[in-house]
Amino acid sequence: MSKTRSLRRQLLVMTFIVLLFISSLALWGAHIYANRTTKISYDRLLYGAALQMAENITLVNGKVIIDLPISAFETLSLSSSDRAFYSIMNTQYQVLTGYKDLPDIPFPQLIRESQQNQPIKPLYYESNYRGERVRFIILSKRLLEADKSKTVFVIVGQTMEARAKAAKEFNQIALQFVSVFFIITMLLLLFVIWQVLRPLQSIKQAITERSSLDLSALDIHVPSEIAPLVGSINYFMAQLDNTLQRLERFTAESAHQIRTPLAGLISQAQNALDEKDAALRKQQLENILESSQLLTQTVNQLLNRATLTHRFQSHPFSLLSLDELIKDTCRELVVWALEKHVEIAYVGDAKTNILGDEFALKQMLHNIIENAVKYSPEHGTVEVELMTQSTASNQALSNQATLQIRDQGVGVCDEDKLHIFEYFYRSADNVAAGSGIGLSIAKEVAEHHKAAFHLKDNQPTGLIVEIVFLCVEESKQ
Repeated sequence: MSKTRSLRRQLLVMTFIVLLFISSLALWGAHIYANRTTKISYDRLLYGAALQMAENITLVNGKVIIDLPISAFETLSLSSSDRAFYSIMNTQYQVLTGYKDLPDIPFPQLIRESQQNQPIKPLYYESNYRGERVRFIILSKRLLEADKSKTVFVIVGQTMEARAKAAKEFNQIALQFVSVFFIITMLLLLFVIWQVLRPLQSIKQAITERSSLDLSALDIHVPSEIAPLVGSINYFMAQLDNTLQRLERFTAESAHQIRTPLAGLISQAQNALDEKDAALRKQQLENILESSQLLTQTVNQLLNRATLTHRFQSHPFSLLSLDELIKDTCRELVVWALEKHVEIAYVGDAKTNILGDEFALKQMLHNIIENAVKYSPEHGTVEVELMTQSTASNQALSNQATLQIRDQGVGVCDEDKLHIFEYFYRSADNVAAGSGIGLSIAKEVAEHHKAAFHLKDNQPTGLIVEIVFLCVEESKQ
């Protein structure tokens, strides 16, 4: 037996994977948001400090006057772990005040934009300076005095330790929040999974606690999604109960039917041993042979019925040529019928296909035709005819094939027609040898193929067995 997979474990694994993916996505988004937020916040500090410096630069008598405010440095000193650098330069790259070795200043871009006589937008860039990573901002200011003008550039930089620390703290808070969310969600989902799987556990418990002989329907309340499962289980148990009842009844009847001829055989054999008259002993031996043949026929039919019962549940239908199947069966029985001085005549000319089980249909045809031959008078004829017709059903054409097997025997009275399909039933007026299960098997096969099974009176005497099949096209195989 292969190892089964736990549904609860599969749900937990899938839930864990989904939550892990969502949590990772949330942490990745939080990381991006933290870096962006801290970058914007500290860039604003840089911009504020550079703007204060630019506002205190003037042009007096053609000379640039710089009065750096303390407030600008106080703004940068809000982060105690960072260091600040600044430089004020003119368009000739001359440092008017501040650090003279600030790195990677984009002078070509500054000169190009200053020549357009438009204010230069704040320009941010990062570079390594004195062993640390520094974020810089560059502002330009145009100084005017009478007919003179000059442009100066304010460059302010700040190390990035504080902003990295702030982003790390934000990420840690996000990690803590996501971890708590993950744990709480997993616990809630564990409860939900347990709650959802409870009906399955109740079904298991209801089946486990009942007796092995109790095949009654389960009466438990389950969600609508699981109701079809309970319905399928109830249907299966009903089918199993019906099969077991039929098997029990059939076994009892079969045992009786076999036990009776066996007892007769023993009695006749004992009488034959004790009989002194040779002629009478010969008659007794002939009776033994006849009883043995009847017993063999009964056992064969019982075995065939057991085989058919198994095939009904295990063999799918296939596309068959019904007319060819009937002809083959007639050919197989024609010699046997002639030995009994009865002719089998196939008078049908229809050709049609059906979905069915070839073995089961042959057993059905054998039983019906053998039964017709058995009850036919000497030099009689058993007619086998296949006809097709189309009938309108639900505003659509449904092709049907009708098989008739007609004999010229004594027929069956209306009272016996009510019981003729019961196992081992034999009429009180029936003098022919037989087991009484042939027509019962034939009707079961017809019903398994969704075919209608009818008994009609033949004229002037005899019985007509009529079976109506539904035909199919080859394209519907």
